[in-house]
Amino acid sequence: MKILLSNDDGYFAEGLVKLAKALSREHEVFVCAPASEQSGAGHGLTLGGGLNWRGEAEVGFIEGCDGKRIPCRAVCGSPADAVKFAVQHLYKTRAFDLVMSGVNSVLNIGTDIMYSGTYAAAEEGTILGIPSIAVSTAAKKGGYDAAVDFVVDNLDALIKHIRPFVTLNVNVPFGDKEKLRGVKVTAVGVRHYEDWYEETPAGFRLKGYPFDCSMSDKDDDCKWSDCGYITVTPVRMVSADEESLREMRAERWKL
Repeated sequence: MKILLSNDDGYFAEGLVKLAKALSREHEVFVCAPASEQSGAGHGLTLGGGLNWRGEAEVGFIEGCDGKRIPCRAVCGSPADAVKFAVQHLYKTRAFDLVMSGVNSVLNIGTDIMYSGTYAAAEEGTILGIPSIAVSTAAKKGGYDAAVDFVVDNLDALIKHIRPFVTLNVNVPFGDKEKLRGVKVTAVGVRHYEDWYEETPAGFRLKGYPFDCSMSDKDDDCKWSDCGYITVTPVRMVSADEESLREMRAERWKL
C-alpha cells in the first residue's frame, strides 16, 4: 500500500518516525507533517496565502527498513494543512491507499478529538476520500512500541472496517504490553477535566488532568481506556441528530 503519514507533534517526532520505519517493512510510506508542534490545533486550515513547506533537502529523509529512504516533507501550517497539501499538491501524482496520523505522544479519546491535531490530520484524509486512522498513546507510560506494533499487526483488520466518511481513532493507554488488558471497539465518550488557567511570564497556560472514568457505567472510549484497554472507535465525520431533525421538521417556520 501507499501510505501517507502525518501527525501534530511535528515531522521530527519519535512516534511518527517509529511508525514510518515499521510500516516501511511492507508498504510504501510518504511523510508530510507540520514543521513545528501543533498539539491542540484542531481542524484549522491556512487560507489566503502564507502556506510554506520544506523538502527533503531541508528536513532529510527518514531511514526505513532495509535501507529504504522514506520521503519526508514539512508544512509550516496545521496538521490538516499537511495532509491536504500533501494529497493535492506535494504528492498529487500518488494515489494513497491510507492516511495515518500519529503516533501521538498523549491519548486522544472522547471529546478531546474536537481539539486534537492528530485526529484532524486523519479526518482530513477522510474528507479527501482516503481511508484514515488516527493513532495515539500515553508515551510517558512506556513509549511508542505497543501502539506501533498494534497498528502494524492489525492493519488489514483496521482498514477492512473503514467506511466512507468514517475515521478510525485508535488509542493505546500504555507502552508496556504487559499492562494492556485487551482491545475494545467502542463509542466516543465525553472527556471531563479538572482544569484551570495558570499565569506564566508568557501569558496564561491551561493545565489540568482528566477525571478517571474506569468506574463509569458507559460503554465508551473514556471508560475502557482508563481500564487499560486499547480502544478502537469508528467516528462518523458528518452526523445529524435524528431526534432533532424529526422535531424541527414538524415546526412551523416563519418566512
